[in-house]
Amino acid sequence: MYFILASQFESFLQPLIILAEIPIDIGFSLLVLWACGHTLNLMSGIGLIVIIGVIINDSILKIDVINEQRRAGKPLKVAIHLAGERRLRAIIMTALTSILSMVPILFTNDIGSELQRPLAIAMIASMIIGTIVSIYLIPLLYWVIYRHSENKDNEKKDEISYT
Repeated sequence: MYFILASQFESFLQPLIILAEIPIDIGFSLLVLWACGHTLNLMSGIGLIVIIGVIINDSILKIDVINEQRRAGKPLKVAIHLAGERRLRAIIMTALTSILSMVPILFTNDIGSELQRPLAIAMIASMIIGTIVSIYLIPLLYWVIYRHSENKDNEKKDEISYT
């Protein structure tokens, strides 16, 4: 996945920003599963894989919009802010749809509900923390990594304008 993202973004750092989300999501989901008295099993593992794919997609699109804004000449902070505004509705709608679709599974007592409950818990927990990470942490990591390059670009522009 790293190499696919690296070729898509033409960068070795941006895929690391996106993939940094995976351990956070998995760790939080495992913590919630443990707190609810469940373990990681096949069903909860499948739920984690599915939801992490959805969450990673949100982060990929957000980073892509930031890159698009920067190519258009926007400063780093403005590009991050505009990308946040443009992607917020889609991220929230995706999260709410995924979370609300899993809630009925939590409260059913049908045959097989004991197998499906860890799946729902893992998916809901991953989606909650993944949404927060996509909205706040991914842009913050992007800013931390690229803020120095923007300062260097501004210094080069100043040097060019004086000559």
